[in-house]
Amino acid sequence: MPPWDLVSIKRNLRRLVRPKGKSQIERHVSHLERFVRYEADCGRPPFETVNPDRLRIAWVIPDFTVGAGGHMTIFRIAHYLERFGHDVRLLIQNPSVHKTGEAARETINRHFQPFSGPVELFADATPHAEGDVLIATDRFTCYPVRAMSRFVRKFYFVQDYEPSFYPAGAEALLTEATYHFDFDCLCAGDWLHDIMSKKYGRWSMSWPLAFDASVYKLPGAGLQRSSNRIALYARYVTARRAVELAFMALRILEKRNVDFEVDFFGWKLGQLQVSFPHRDHGILSAAELASLYHQAAVGVVFSATNHSLVNKEMMACGLPVIDLDLETVRAIFPRNAMAFAPPTPEGIADTLQMLLEDARERERLREGGLAYVEGVSWERSARMIEAALRERVALSLRDAKT
Repeated sequence: MPPWDLVSIKRNLRRLVRPKGKSQIERHVSHLERFVRYEADCGRPPFETVNPDRLRIAWVIPDFTVGAGGHMTIFRIAHYLERFGHDVRLLIQNPSVHKTGEAARETINRHFQPFSGPVELFADATPHAEGDVLIATDRFTCYPVRAMSRFVRKFYFVQDYEPSFYPAGAEALLTEATYHFDFDCLCAGDWLHDIMSKKYGRWSMSWPLAFDASVYKLPGAGLQRSSNRIALYARYVTARRAVELAFMALRILEKRNVDFEVDFFGWKLGQLQVSFPHRDHGILSAAELASLYHQAAVGVVFSATNHSLVNKEMMACGLPVIDLDLETVRAIFPRNAMAFAPPTPEGIADTLQMLLEDARERERLREGGLAYVEGVSWERSARMIEAALRERVALSLRDAKT
């Protein structure tokens, strides 16, 4: 028998005994490829038809579920851009929750913000769309945005430093690579703005996270605050919230015989084996959150990367806030608006105990927080973003004429 026959027989035998389905590594590679492999559409931007007063704006977003904070911010800005007179559409990448664009728009209107523009779904192929402004909103949406050439200007709506979400490896590298794409960056706060402009050399602007002033405001006259209740953002499934540090600090307070009780919110924790008084609220509505902030003595919200908008919502309700003493937080909040806790169990416990036992310090931070959030609004942030879009689109138009 010729040698090549033996080789063929062995190869065929291996095929027969090969297990069905992909291995774990192959499945993960396929998952990543589904998000990053998009063919360039080789189109041309419609320079001749740009109207700065009625920009054609497309957002590329991941699919979403009710309660998604980052999506709420996207939908707020999209809503205001519609109100300002622009044509806004949403393109949902690799949908896993919604089956149709109409179903997604219904979810947006029922659980997030009013929105009347078209909502479309796409998966493996590069969307066939054109307009004036194209906005990526997270690491994976950057890849189809890079492939879509029928837009005058491309932007990246940066709400956090996403490489920190992943261990060093393929996902972190694919994420950081997007900061080198030729997009203008619309950054939620000065910390991200500094990173995008100084570290990655991108054109960047900063807009502030805001709050709904119709909901988050000072309590009515006569409402008595507790002196020992801690409102603690306990979304432990999001690692950057560092909820474990807060739990360790609470145990230290208990050993010190400090008088306190805790209102956990942001995620359902389940049965806790703790002896200090607590309530497990889970995910609350905006009105329920405001009510909690009106009753508590201290608010605790940790941010190991970009800051949370929960801080400002608490401040608007007159609640003194504790966050971690990190550059990511200090770049946003002045010292008189917040208590900065060292990011250790002991440091957090010391800061909590100090505030619980010092009513004058709580009042000082309450006043500082209120002064800091005065004038902050989603409409103002949306106007800043609108101005940036117009400015950069105008630059592309000038470049196209030269």
